[in-house]
Amino acid sequence: MELKVLVYATETERSAQLLQGMIEAIETQVPDVAEEACRTIDSFAERLRTPANRPRIAVLITASREELSEILSIKDLIHNLRIILILPDRKSDTIAQGHTLRPRFLTYADSDFSEVAAVLDKMLGNTWWIAE
Repeated sequence: MELKVLVYATETERSAQLLQGMIEAIETQVPDVAEEACRTIDSFAERLRTPANRPRIAVLITASREELSEILSIKDLIHNLRIILILPDRKSDTIAQGHTLRPRFLTYADSDFSEVAAVLDKMLGNTWWIAE
């Protein structure tokens, strides 16, 4: 079984590039992992509407509060995903909005992404039992 990790990040986001490198490193350590990237909210929503080979884990990198609001608008599409959420700032209302997505791990764009890689590695290691 191939595990799917869906990454949502805008094309120009520096943190998306850093995270991409970490995902590639994890893919070499955990067999049967496939990563997909969506660069727009529309492509992200469309991918989630495709039931075939649906991803189990999503890494969401929000570049702005507006982008977080766009993700919240499609919250019903991601309710069954295990989410790693990277917020654009540490403001209390941003954090409160982020928590409505019920992420497994929440961090910030200015954080050390080694924690994200460790959490993702752990999540991937613990998903062997999930049936497609």
